[in-house]
Amino acid sequence: MTRIGIVGGQLQGLEAVYLARQAGLEAALIDKDPFVPAAALADEFYNIDLLDGGKMAECLLNEFDLILPATENSETLFWLSHTANRYNVPLALDMHAYGISSSKLKSNRLFALTGIPIPDRWPECGLPVIVKPSALSGSIGVEKVNDYARLNSLLNKAGRELVVQEYVEGPSYSLEVIGDRGKCLGLQVTELNFDAGYDCKRVIAGPNTGREIEDAFLELGDRIASVIKLSGIMDIEVIFDGKQLKVLEIDARLPSQTPTAVYHSTGVNMVSLLADYWIQGKLPARQELFGVKRAVIFEHLKFSRGTLETAGEHVMAGAPNLKIYKDRFFADVLITNLESSSEDWVATVVFTGGTEQQVWEVRDRAINSIIQYFDVKRYIDPFFNS
Repeated sequence: MTRIGIVGGQLQGLEAVYLARQAGLEAALIDKDPFVPAAALADEFYNIDLLDGGKMAECLLNEFDLILPATENSETLFWLSHTANRYNVPLALDMHAYGISSSKLKSNRLFALTGIPIPDRWPECGLPVIVKPSALSGSIGVEKVNDYARLNSLLNKAGRELVVQEYVEGPSYSLEVIGDRGKCLGLQVTELNFDAGYDCKRVIAGPNTGREIEDAFLELGDRIASVIKLSGIMDIEVIFDGKQLKVLEIDARLPSQTPTAVYHSTGVNMVSLLADYWIQGKLPARQELFGVKRAVIFEHLKFSRGTLETAGEHVMAGAPNLKIYKDRFFADVLITNLESSSEDWVATVVFTGGTEQQVWEVRDRAINSIIQYFDVKRYIDPFFNS
């Protein structure tokens, strides 16, 4: 059995462990924090700080068929790159592409030079604008700014590089691509919903999701992969302004949330694809992967003090005692710690159906079932559609 060492047990690690197990791979997790959420789901857990583990840490890596980074700690990534190369263990990471994607300022400059559309930058655009840190992914530090006083206050804060771009209204989509020295395999377009804090709380995939922009998005993914000469996986997030797709960010690493949605919609397992690519050098043609697509809703729930909330993925960070359940509350998959405390729990839930309408009906029945079972006093679903 192929044995994968997954480094990092937070949200990306949770995704990697789940998909590795679904693919029949042996998932060994490595993290210096003994309480990361992925620890409870892994086949093995090594509670070790790789940067402080000396020879023992190096020998541990040599036990795996593939190392899959699920962390954005730059010191750890550079150590992994150096050590994996020394021991000739495949590392599922393109350090060159990651170096570009880990800086929004750097990737935006590259896009501007190559004609890849992005939101207009400030001050060429007017207010409102979106302000976000250049070196952080996801929703961390993201803010919509409507007035110059607040904008100047953010820009005058020392210690971090900021990206300031026009605020664009429209639906947001994601696409994962796997590249082989720039040759690109585009996977499935998914739609992203965000909570009030700009954190992705729901992923939608299905036969019609993103169909009107799919060809343009696949072409865009191919262009970006070619420009950065990608080897490995990359996630692309865009916004559709009604006329064209504009790139919001790229991440040359295994993302969280969308891979599981794609898996349950199509059966395409990105961790399995990465294992085939990095171990055997195999990159299939797109037409070999996709058959009938099922509709999927993937979202996160938090229950506390009588309130149920559909929330961004941050609620899963640090969650202990997670278990995987099937066919509970109308969900295909429920990853939760609700058995630890029926009064305070979090969950990642996957619903499927034949069509988008059908999966929404299943999802709504599930929410109503949870409300009744836990005697929920209030249900909230905060929404931000960028």
